[in-house]
Amino acid sequence: MIDVRGTTAHAMGEYIFTDSMTGDDVTVQYTFGYKRCADGKVRICLHHSSVPFQAPTSPKVSGAAAATALLTENDVHEAQKAWGNAIKAITKSHQQKQDFVATAAKAAGELYGYGHGNVLFKPTKATKNPFRPTAGDAMSYFVGGSRARMPVSRSTAGAGGLRWCSGTT
Repeated sequence: MIDVRGTTAHAMGEYIFTDSMTGDDVTVQYTFGYKRCADGKVRICLHHSSVPFQAPTSPKVSGAAAATALLTENDVHEAQKAWGNAIKAITKSHQQKQDFVATAAKAAGELYGYGHGNVLFKPTKATKNPFRPTAGDAMSYFVGGSRARMPVSRSTAGAGGLRWCSGTT
């Protein structure tokens, strides 16, 4: 489900990933928020997977936000596709013994709104510190373990965790 509200949009639903280690299909529920940043690119500004999304009763668009291009459902679909492709690219980079941390950092920089405004991000497997307010903190979601400032039990794409080889929305 996608709810477009002017310069922002929210999406919630399920991803079905195939675990490349076992071949099992795994269903993951998600909530994402998107906004168009000053450079014109749509980026993730909210990422959460455990609390159901509740749409606001009315959109609030004013000032600088009113001057930016409005989001469309197609913008959100493209951003979702880019996110899924990034997870697969990080996994492939790790499996091919390439610098998957750099691949993850590049993907996070392109997809999330860090440096462009607040990002509300609470990963599915978050442990002691559930929120990821900075780009550095968000890396735990993608690479996990000692490679990130804020470890989680398992990373989404990288070593020591789930490795996705396909995904659908």
